Amino acid sequence: MKKIISVISSLVLAAGMTSAFAVNAADEYKPTFYIKGEAGTGVEILKYGTVYVNKSVAGEGAKIPAAVYFKDDEKIAGQIFVKWTCENKDLQLTDITGPFAKTGNAPYKISGVSSDADLVNCLKNFTDLNIMAANYSETDATKTLQLTGDTSDAYPLACFSASFKDNAPGGSYDIEFYDKGAYFTSVIPRYLDDPTKTVEVYPAEYSEGLRINASDRLLGDVDGDGDIDAVDASKILSAYAAIATDQPSGFTPEQEAAADVDGNRSIDSVDASGVLAYYAFGATSDENKSLNQFIKGE
Repeated sequence: MKKIISVISSLVLAAGMTSAFAVNAADEYKPTFYIKGEAGTGVEILKYGTVYVNKSVAGEGAKIPAAVYFKDDEKIAGQIFVKWTCENKDLQLTDITGPFAKTGNAPYKISGVSSDADLVNCLKNFTDLNIMAANYSETDATKTLQLTGDTSDAYPLACFSASFKDNAPGGSYDIEFYDKGAYFTSVIPRYLDDPTKTVEVYPAEYSEGLRINASDRLLGDVDGDGDIDAVDASKILSAYAAIATDQPSGFTPEQEAAADVDGNRSIDSVDASGVLAYYAFGATSDENKSLNQFIKGE
């Protein structure tokens, strides 16, 4: 563990961690990080951002492109150090790169940085730990990081892939921001009119990562018969009733993944209602929509 901490310490120092002018923590500066997945064959992005993977379509070893974003409405960040991980190593974090190739730019203007190759020392993949890290710093402690676009999340901090191992079981996989060890996910803000304090904030505790639900069936088809119908809605409602009384859902992990049709990380009556409404829609309309499109109002 000391070796790991030493490696991460070296990364931070190499990226230019310096003391900074900062806001008092009492000012409640609360920037956030978030992760967005990308749709593809057999991969859908649900209403609340959860990724749904139908392994029967996407195949074993499905790979989901994703990106990490930073939301800083006050625009006062001086240094950003973010780490993310998936504790379940059946889902591997791979292929970390900068954002230039995919989005055309980076969120901040940094001297000498105009391509993904220029960010190589700011991006790290600790493969054995299934942890990735990105560091953006303004080395001049009298300045904040200068935005490229209008907002800090106009472009991602980093892009990567979430790759399933072959024969990975169905169920929920969470990519979360790391808040353990010597160096937490942290941000150092800089208030130029208040140089008396240096305060580091730790957004991991209130930032939301990315959930990926993997199953072997269509979204909403909890009984796996190939149809999304009233029977599925009834089964989801029964599972919700069990969960609400602190009982097991009665579902397999594959079924639980398919039952959370809006992707809010819970199986509830809204999921059952959505499936039932979709079934009624399909019975009375010639319009061809997937359940996900229907739930999202597309």
